[in-house]
Amino acid sequence: MKISIRTFTFAIYAMLSIGVSFYAFNYILQPINPYDDFQAKMFKAGWIPPTHFFAGGLALFLTPIQLSKKLRNHSVKLHRTIGMLYVLSVVIGGLTGVQMAVNASGGLMAQWGFFNLAIIWLVSTSLAFYFAIKGNITKHRLWIYRSVAITASAISLRIFLGVGIALFKLPFFTVYVPSAWLCWIINLMICEWLLYRRGYAYKDKKTTSNFA
Repeated sequence: MKISIRTFTFAIYAMLSIGVSFYAFNYILQPINPYDDFQAKMFKAGWIPPTHFFAGGLALFLTPIQLSKKLRNHSVKLHRTIGMLYVLSVVIGGLTGVQMAVNASGGLMAQWGFFNLAIIWLVSTSLAFYFAIKGNITKHRLWIYRSVAITASAISLRIFLGVGIALFKLPFFTVYVPSAWLCWIINLMICEWLLYRRGYAYKDKKTTSNFA
């Protein structure tokens, strides 16, 4: 039963990841609505927003592939190659995210929320990469799960916006500002809870690997 629930949950996550990543790719290609202040601000920012959306979308698209045990067991080399692409996507998405956060709509609270998101995204992914290089697979997995949780904030952000605006008919910024924080804080809390439940969140055990 546990395997079935886990498989179902992973399938839902994979579908959401693919759906939101394609939304990000499509957002880049859609025409700018001059009467939409949000889109107009994005357009004036130049190459930074489309680069962020593409890199973030690619990172999100790759997460279900990287988390797949079947792929990892089938080809470690392919897992590492896709992992490097994921890290590169996060670096680009995180750096452009920092730049976008400084000028984010919604005022200082929203800006700080997205700024912290970008920084923690970069730090967690860098640590995951560092421990992979060092061969400490236990810590690599811990930090890559945290990185994926941050990457998935693209999903939770849109869920919060959809529920708050479409379902409860709340004003945009009433939902947008707290979502800038909740979209990644809640994800990290759930991630830490799952790691704790599985019993290896704070193990010091080192598993060696010939990553290099």
